[in-house]
Amino acid sequence: MALTLQRYFALSNDECIDCGFCRDYIDCSLNTDGCIGCGACVVACPQSARTLRARGSEAAADEKKVNRRNGGLIDCMIDGVAHQVRGPLSVSAALAQLGIRPETNASTPKNHSATCQTGGCWDCAVLIDGELARSCITPLRSGMQIVSDPRAVDQAVPKRVVTMMRPAPHRHPSIFTHGCNYRCDLCHNWDLTFSSTANALTPQQAVAQLALRPETDKWIGISGGEPTLNRKWLVETVREIRLAAPQSRIQLDTNASRLTPDFFDELVEAGMTDFSPDFKASRLETFSRISGIIDTDEARRYMQTVWTAICHAHLHHADSVFMVVNIPCHPLIHTKGELQEMAAALAGLGPEIPVSLTELQPAFRSRHYPRLNRQTMETAAGFLEEKGLKRIIIQGGEGIPRAVDPNELMQSVEDF
Repeated sequence: MALTLQRYFALSNDECIDCGFCRDYIDCSLNTDGCIGCGACVVACPQSARTLRARGSEAAADEKKVNRRNGGLIDCMIDGVAHQVRGPLSVSAALAQLGIRPETNASTPKNHSATCQTGGCWDCAVLIDGELARSCITPLRSGMQIVSDPRAVDQAVPKRVVTMMRPAPHRHPSIFTHGCNYRCDLCHNWDLTFSSTANALTPQQAVAQLALRPETDKWIGISGGEPTLNRKWLVETVREIRLAAPQSRIQLDTNASRLTPDFFDELVEAGMTDFSPDFKASRLETFSRISGIIDTDEARRYMQTVWTAICHAHLHHADSVFMVVNIPCHPLIHTKGELQEMAAALAGLGPEIPVSLTELQPAFRSRHYPRLNRQTMETAAGFLEEKGLKRIIIQGGEGIPRAVDPNELMQSVEDF
């Protein structure tokens, strides 16, 4: 069966500062197969300097530079059935075109599905020639034997790109998961969140590299990026941490957009003891602006899932899971009225719910944002107190490590 739809390729515009992120931090097919139009570099570029163009358009000369294949028909086997698909494209795009899996990449990468689309989370993994592989950034090649059946894929040991933080910059050992389903222009950890070149680790490998010391490591964190992408990996990692450090507390920092009640329950059963969800907004327009989710239905669904997770944790797990709700804020994004709406909603659940009011600092694509002083943050905290919240912690200023500037990528080194 041969199907042909529009194909894309990526190129830079005049905003490019040659920071090297798309070249050195993304596991890109450009040097092996040419550009497959997966959009990973578009999502990750801190300058918005990468765009996708339709192949065969007026940019024919640019297309020639990135296309190492002739774009002919590619023969492959998918779930035991022979297919022909016109390339070049990713395995994920081929599966979507054939109706086997829903579309996760498009000509406008912010219209995305649940996975990260940059190769970090491995939530889109399929079996290719018997090995687990990321479908989002893997080029479709002739002769591939692809298994996409979730029942078969689920039998493989899950993997994910992660960075170990022990201890700096955290005060406790942490696993930072790469990949996120949000597209925040103020992403503080963008250089890790959107990078995908490091080796992917199984839960067992990740916890082994963390080298936990049960006698001293009493608090272990999992953050990102978005840890809840790749559910099997996260649940098994929590279990591995619990086995390695039976008396430790295990904290999950998450945007909570994927954290359904059954997922939450599974994590608690595996050993999660502490939970810090992001409560970014109460209004759809604000949420879309801060998260980069421009599809209205998707943004509304994510907002509802976040609120459901907060309610579920408070109403059903308050005795076993300590929850601190994180409200990231900045006066250029949040009004007093919206902050008070958020506070009233939380206070309606329980005025004693701890809240971390976190300064959104200049980062990623919004490096022009002004830093906030202590007085501004205390004023915002006062807005929350007026609506009944009693336990508010302010995080800002020097207490938050500075985000990496793209101009400093080659000079930034962290010791883990």
